[in-house]
Amino acid sequence: MVDTAIMRKKSNIVGWILAIPSIISILMFIIYPLVYSFYISLTDWRMLPINVKFIGFENYVWLFDFENELALQFWHGIKLSLYFTFFSTLIQTFLGFILAYAMYNMGKKTQSFFKVMIYIPVILPMAMISVMFQFFLSTEGVVNKFLSLMFNMSSFPEWLSTDGLTMWVVIAINTWRYLGFTTVIYFVAMLNVDKTLIESARIDGAGKSKILTAFILPLTWSSTQINLLLSIIGGLKSYDFFLILTNGFGDTQVVGLYIYKTAYEFRTFCRGVTMSIVMSVFIGFLTFFTNKFLQKGDVL
Repeated sequence: MVDTAIMRKKSNIVGWILAIPSIISILMFIIYPLVYSFYISLTDWRMLPINVKFIGFENYVWLFDFENELALQFWHGIKLSLYFTFFSTLIQTFLGFILAYAMYNMGKKTQSFFKVMIYIPVILPMAMISVMFQFFLSTEGVVNKFLSLMFNMSSFPEWLSTDGLTMWVVIAINTWRYLGFTTVIYFVAMLNVDKTLIESARIDGAGKSKILTAFILPLTWSSTQINLLLSIIGGLKSYDFFLILTNGFGDTQVVGLYIYKTAYEFRTFCRGVTMSIVMSVFIGFLTFFTNKFLQKGDVL
């Protein structure tokens, strides 16, 4: 008994020693930045940390002053981010499942080809994609030339500077970029579905539609949860596409872009950090409740 107790103590000590690098990393890169960011939000820090004064919760009071036009732009940005996130998530998840199911029914060689092709946009740099689509959507770009050739069109909208249209253009580009990621997650989940269940269903006379609704859909529900949560979090944090493609024109001034401009263009760093904290809490609550809601539909 004594030897067992000594062995346990030694293993615990070794475990804590091995955990030291992880603990230090968490303290340095997660806990410290969170605490320091909260401190900055309680000051009047502008662009440089010179003559910084502690002002308490004044930045939070300013942000929740709904008669203040600058503060209202933040809440309007959240509304636009939610709009962008909702439709991006809906389209991306639906198309991702359809493409994954199509790949699931292909031969292995064809599957390998399509997996590579559909995942290429995911690994391309954001700046490269943005510049590429700026060229495609310009007045003399590929899109306008294609429409002119195929449909004999002579006038074209300004794809990246038209209210009501530009947001949908960004949604389409964002879907094109991340569709491969969603598709691969679904595809892997489909490959893990027990083949004996599918074969038994086919022997019993079940068609492809029945197999899809009765087996594939419910057995890949956990992948749907992952895709939805990742897409929601990513959508609400998005700002780089909007920064490079539209620079916040019209209905594309999403909250992430407004936070960036507040901190670095308007040079009110403390307010930018305050907005970031409030937005992080908002994303946290939304993710938590979304996950709870999705778990109710878990059939596994």
